[in-house]
Amino acid sequence: MRSKSMYRTDIAIEFDPPLLFDTHNKRHKICKCMSSSEEQNIATLIEQHKTSKVGSLHWVHWLIVALSLLMTIGVWQYSKIQIQEKNENRFHREADQVITLIIERLQKYEDALWSGVANIQSHGGSVSFSQWNSFATALRLPEKYRGINGIGVIFNVPDTELADYLDSQQGDRPNYGIHPKHENPYRLPITYIEPIAENANAVGLDVAHEQNRLNAALKARDSGKAQITGPIYLVQSTERTPGFLFYAPFYRSNGAASATPLNVPERQKQFSGMVYAPFIVNKLMLGTLEKARRHVGITIRDDDFTLYNENNSDDQRFDKNPQFEQTFPLDIYGRQWQITIRSTTDFRDEAKNSQPTFILLGGILIDAMLFFLFLILSNANRRATLLANEISKGYQTKSLELEHNIKQLRESNKELEQFAFAASHDLQEPLRTLTSFTELLKSELEDKDNSPHVQASIQYINEAAERMRRLVLGLMSYSRIGREPELATVDCEKLLDNVLADLDSSINEHQAEISRSRLPTIKAYSTELHMLFQNLISNAIKFSKPNSTPHISVSCKDDGGNWLFSIQDDGIGIDPQQFDHIFLLFKRLHAQHDYPGSGIGLAKCKKVVTLHGGEIWIHSEANAGTTFFFTIPKTI
Repeated sequence: MRSKSMYRTDIAIEFDPPLLFDTHNKRHKICKCMSSSEEQNIATLIEQHKTSKVGSLHWVHWLIVALSLLMTIGVWQYSKIQIQEKNENRFHREADQVITLIIERLQKYEDALWSGVANIQSHGGSVSFSQWNSFATALRLPEKYRGINGIGVIFNVPDTELADYLDSQQGDRPNYGIHPKHENPYRLPITYIEPIAENANAVGLDVAHEQNRLNAALKARDSGKAQITGPIYLVQSTERTPGFLFYAPFYRSNGAASATPLNVPERQKQFSGMVYAPFIVNKLMLGTLEKARRHVGITIRDDDFTLYNENNSDDQRFDKNPQFEQTFPLDIYGRQWQITIRSTTDFRDEAKNSQPTFILLGGILIDAMLFFLFLILSNANRRATLLANEISKGYQTKSLELEHNIKQLRESNKELEQFAFAASHDLQEPLRTLTSFTELLKSELEDKDNSPHVQASIQYINEAAERMRRLVLGLMSYSRIGREPELATVDCEKLLDNVLADLDSSINEHQAEISRSRLPTIKAYSTELHMLFQNLISNAIKFSKPNSTPHISVSCKDDGGNWLFSIQDDGIGIDPQQFDHIFLLFKRLHAQHDYPGSGIGLAKCKKVVTLHGGEIWIHSEANAGTTFFFTIPKTI
């Protein structure tokens, strides 16, 4: 029967031990067929089963690890997006800078052209070769206008004035001639160009011979504004690289320079010529946007013609798969350029950022550490549980003993308080008897014995009995503090008025002057607080300097979580060496005949402040007055 019982028990425990103890009925039935040792074994096995569960990871641990992993992935993705946005913003900044620099550079060249127009107008609408040379030299083109190929003058030469024009120019330059011949009804020869050395092939070139040059010239004439030509090849360029001309028109009326006419017919009629500048785009871009200063490649197109292109495999910085690419239309001086800007390999190198990778790897590492930490803590928790179970068995007994001792101690303290109160009360009766018999003895001896020694002895007995009575009363008062405290809302202004009324005779006797600040209304034990103020103020009066008027100040201020009260006097003060002792019972610093008292007053003050949960301390020096500070918490 025993082995059969054990067999059933083992089977039950192996599959689900808690089932054995789910209900009172099951537990009762199993206990009937087991011995006490078997029940103990089952309890031990169940405890081990519970302890093994403590050592495994809780679902909360798995949730924290999963959330941490999700957070890591989220931060990793967010970091990637942030860096992508940062790089995209950087690309747009560089692209905007490129567009802005191109516009600003052409505006600067336009200013040079208009200064040439102003120079011609200052000479009456025409200018000589030497005058133009002086003007161009003063511009300092290589220094101030990098990228420009030169600056020159184109005159509008009607057929009726052709002979005079050639005579005028050949006077200084015998070899000057207009070329090439063409069928267009306009004649717009390049008359001057500086510097002459690198632009010699352009001298005498009639820009009306080619449609792009002519169209821009006619638009400049009719609009009165600066214009650029469509794509051309400059005759002075030996490499036949794309370029364009930049025109600024000027006008004459009745043989003299005039301002730009207000309408197109007048402009066509008074059109005198143009100041122009030839540009090779490669040279322009070198002067405007040096590659070393940017991390993007530039392609400039005018219609289907490519003026400039860095975005090809011949460029060392070309990126086959650019991170960013965008085309910007740019309406500029009568033409529309398409400027394509692509990020380069330099941009890619600058944009490289390992932060997302570090975040991902760091997050995975932290998650792994967190997982292993949970494992370690779970194992430690299991060991701690085992240890706690062992310790708790011993502590249960000790806890019961401790609770019993605390109960006995509380009863003992209560009995001591009752004894102190009863003893103090019972001592008063013998004292009254002693005083009564002393007075009776004194009256009996008045007629029989006038010995001064006897009378002094009787007086001494009376005084001692009176001191003993005051001491007993003080002890009774001290023992009552906190016995049945009643927390109430206390108006400290009214409380101080009551204290001063109680001390009125003492105040008048010493002619004390008492000042006060505004005192608050607080939560406190009213009776005990009244005792505290009365003891401190009566001490300030009692320990005043001889033959002087006591000055006492009562104040309070908000000190965060406490009310900070202070009672200051200008009396005889206290030696700082006595600060640690003055709040002890029966501690006196002066002789009885100098300053009578029981030595209990400050001990009562300390007990009252402690009852409120506050603190009391003192600042003083001998013969320099005393200030008592104490705090009353705002929440008791």
